[in-house]
Order: sequence, then C-alpha cells, then structure tokens
Amino acid sequence: MRAAEMILLLALTFAVVCGEALAAGFLPANATGWHTWQVDEPNSLTAMCCSNSRRGDGSEAGCNLDSRNISFSDGGSCAATPGPLQVYVRLEDGRVKDIRMLSANCVVATDSKIADQGLVSVGENIGWFRSVVEDRSLAQSVREEALFALASSGSDSAYAYLDGLLSRR
Repeated sequence: MRAAEMILLLALTFAVVCGEALAAGFLPANATGWHTWQVDEPNSLTAMCCSNSRRGDGSEAGCNLDSRNISFSDGGSCAATPGPLQVYVRLEDGRVKDIRMLSANCVVATDSKIADQGLVSVGENIGWFRSVVEDRSLAQSVREEALFALASSGSDSAYAYLDGLLSRR
C-alpha cells in the first residue's frame, strides 16, 4: 500500500471511530419527530432541494418533509441556491424512519416542529451515517436513504467512507 493510501485510510478510520463515538451525543436518546443539523464542511455545497407537486396543476408546492410524494432535484424550478449540507432526519423512539440531505437554502416544512441540533462536525456526521448504514436492524429503505444522502453530499469524507465500504466487497 502506498504511503498516501495508508494516510487516507488512517484518517478515515480516525474520523469514523471518533465520529461514531461522538454521534450518539448530538441526538437525544429515544427522540421522536424531525431533527436537523448542518454539516460543518465548508468546501461541500449542494443545490439539492425537494418539492411536492400539486395534483393536476404541475406546480411546485414547496417541500413538505412529511409528504410521501417528494421529488428531489439540484436543478429546475425546485432547486435551491447552493448552500451548506443540511440533514433532516425523522425519528420514532430513537429509530431512523426518513433521511433527507438538502441545501441549507432549501425551504422545508413539516406538520410538526423541527428540532435543530445546530452545527455538527464532519466526523460526527459521518459517524451517525455510518451507524445507520451498518445497522442491519433498520429497514433497507432507510439504509439506502443514508447511502444516497452520503453520495449526493459531495463530501470528500463521505466519498472516503463509501470507498471504504466498496473496497470491503
């Protein structure tokens, strides 16, 4: 293994191990409802946004996270201006039910209050996503949402984690 690859592997391992240890602390135990946090990764911006279409008129009604009819896009009429990564997670008794990673500039709404967890470090964020991806007791659809969020984030740290997952196979 080349030195650069070894350094990257060690850095990824450190971020994942430390992040996983810290991840348990930023979300309340047995939380229910929508929670959000912004990822402290200044070089990673996204224009990803979501919208809900109204039946019959083809217009965009904004992004209601509770809706089951959501379209995601980083272009077109529902796109937000590029902004920091904003994670939205719906929990039921501490169990992940839905995940959305959008631009912090994407306007969203829910039927309930969204609990803001503030700014979360890259290590904490990757640690949390790692715990979701690797928790086989969660629904496959939730684990797939976590992988999609990581892949769409544009984050070098997320790509390094995904690369590590792929190299294990």
